[in-house]
Amino acid sequence: MIRLLVVSLALAVAMPAAADSLSPKQMERCKAMQVTLTPKKAELEAATANRDALATKTEALGEQYEDAQVMRLASASNAKAADSAKAEFESAKRAFAQAELALQANARQFNQDVSDYNQSCTPKK
Repeated sequence: MIRLLVVSLALAVAMPAAADSLSPKQMERCKAMQVTLTPKKAELEAATANRDALATKTEALGEQYEDAQVMRLASASNAKAADSAKAEFESAKRAFAQAELALQANARQFNQDVSDYNQSCTPKK
């Protein structure tokens, strides 16, 4: 989260400084690149929030499964409840893993976009 804030500040500072050394065509391209970074950042923050929510849910379901597992041998209904809790936990783990992979892919792409922007739109000293 802090990295995103630093990137945003760097972009805000870099654009005026880059204006001195870029052609008008390059300036337009850089402005277009900068405009696309804001929605990507918001998407990344939303994906992070989703992943965090799924982590919390998965942890809670894991605890419920462990509690149900302790009582499994007490009766057939407890065994059914434990099986149900296990299925829910396994499903939540899969959803969490998918969200984590999607977040990592989005973060890699965002970092690459920022790197491309910095390479082409910031002045070389």
